[in-house]
Amino acid sequence: MHRRTLLLSALLASLLLAGCSTRAWYEGARASAESECRRQPPGAYEDCMRRVNRQTYEDYEKERTRQ
Repeated sequence: MHRRTLLLSALLASLLLAGCSTRAWYEGARASAESECRRQPPGAYEDCMRRVNRQTYEDYEKERTRQ
């Protein structure tokens, strides 16, 4: 658990330092969530992936800019 947090923190820090776009942040978070789904038991994997893939970046961006 601690290793995962450290890895995610390093990934986010590298994205920040590289000056990535909002889309890159979104895709990075999505990739991390998909990785977590792969660690789930077989029955939970599909539900997890449905949650991860329920919103496209375009929909996310529309919702984010409305707020």
